[in-house]
Amino acid sequence: MTPSFRDFREAIEAATEVLRREEALLRLEGKRVLVVGDLHGDHRSLLSALDRLQDHDLIVFLGDYVDRGPEQLEVFVDLLRAKAEYPEKVITLRGNHETSQMNYHYGFHEVVVRRFGHGAFGLVESLYAELPIAAVLNDSFLLVHGGIPMGPTSLRELMPLRKQGEDLEDDNVIQLLWNDPDESIEWFGPSWRGPGIYRYGRSATRQFLSSSG
Repeated sequence: MTPSFRDFREAIEAATEVLRREEALLRLEGKRVLVVGDLHGDHRSLLSALDRLQDHDLIVFLGDYVDRGPEQLEVFVDLLRAKAEYPEKVITLRGNHETSQMNYHYGFHEVVVRRFGHGAFGLVESLYAELPIAAVLNDSFLLVHGGIPMGPTSLRELMPLRKQGEDLEDDNVIQLLWNDPDESIEWFGPSWRGPGIYRYGRSATRQFLSSSG
C-alpha cells in the first residue's frame, strides 16, 4: 500500500529525531552484521534485509534508497520506520542519491511532489542533512557509499567529519559518497563522473586502511 502523507511525515520526523543524535562518522561493533548496498526503490530487497534483523547485531544500509525503482516511497517510509524503531540496530548512511539534485534527475522528487505536493520535499531534504556519512565497524572495516578520498591518508586526517546539508561543500565528503573502486589501477585516477571525483585502487585502499589503524 502506498504510504499516506501522514505516514510519510511521521516516518521522517521519527527517524530525524534519532539521526540527530548520531555523529557523521559512526563507531559500530557487532559480530553478525548485514551490509546492504543500493536499494533504489527495491521494496522486496528492503523487506528481505529487515526480515533478518533478529538474526543480526546490525544491518548497515549504505545509501541510495530511492530514485529509479518502482516502490520508492514504500522503501523510504519503511526504512525510516525501521530506523526509528531499532535505532541501534538499523544504520542508515548517506549515499550520493540522498540529495535533491539527484532526486530531480532520477525520479524521487517527482514521486514525492506528485503524491504529496511541492511542500513535502522539504521534509526529505531536512532528513538528508542528518544522515551519517560513514561508519567504522569493529575498528577494522570502513563502511561508506562511495570510497576513500584522494588527499587524506587516514581517517584521522578526515576528522572532524561533519554532516552536510543539501549543498555538499566538503570535498572529502563528496568523494566518500561518489568515488569508485577500480581494480585496474593501484592508486587514484580520474572518474567519468566528473571533476573532483576519482577512482581508487588496491594500493590506495591498503595505505588508507593501514594508516587508519
